[in-house]
Amino acid sequence: MDKRRIQQRFSRAFAHYDQQALAQQWIHQRLTALLPLMGRRDFQHILEIGCGTGGLTRQLMRHLSAQCWTLNDLCDIAPHLTQVLPQPFRFYAGDAERLPWSEQYDLIAGASVVQWFADPAGFIARCQVRLKKRGFLLLSTFGAENLSEIKQLTGVGLNYPSPAQWRRWLSAGFELLSLEQENIVLHFDSPLAVLRHLKHTGVTATGRQAWTKGGLQHFCRQYQRQFASAHDQVRLTYAPVYLLARSA
Repeated sequence: MDKRRIQQRFSRAFAHYDQQALAQQWIHQRLTALLPLMGRRDFQHILEIGCGTGGLTRQLMRHLSAQCWTLNDLCDIAPHLTQVLPQPFRFYAGDAERLPWSEQYDLIAGASVVQWFADPAGFIARCQVRLKKRGFLLLSTFGAENLSEIKQLTGVGLNYPSPAQWRRWLSAGFELLSLEQENIVLHFDSPLAVLRHLKHTGVTATGRQAWTKGGLQHFCRQYQRQFASAHDQVRLTYAPVYLLARSA
């Protein structure tokens, strides 16, 4: 996984992200809906990895209280977060897989980030060490059907762990409180609109190919033929997985 490429793509998408990230906004709401399962609202220290433009962060700060918030993202977006978040925070810019992990946390959260990790099982193990006893892990990632239309036509995409793998990784040190998955189907006016959406949300960070005119025309024809939906639109599928676990 080329983290430098990921950082570049998300940095370029930053100005358009909130407008285009419709599926991610729904994901933040679904994660927020799991918070009552924790049975508490007051925490000492909360860590959020891959916080991006602060969509999930705002939800967490609205529903939870913490003495200390530590935020992380691959891109240095602290100035933006200072303007949009209602509470003070500490910020660590860099790869979440290489966090210093020097403190103990009551809650570690992250939305749509662990799919970029080279070693998700290792990340779960580090969370187990750094969470306080009966601390919480709140994550969203994606399943095998995610962006299946793009992968089918281009052969480009991530390999996603199955729910069974997540259950296995969590079984050693966590009590799994919730593991859910769903499909979010978005509709666009054209295949080109799909590509613009992907570019403006940064999720094309795995793609290295440069489109030729002929290649782009072929892609659009095939996309329109295979993935047409109602009202002369085309579909794009997100397949989020949501999990909430408590450390033993």
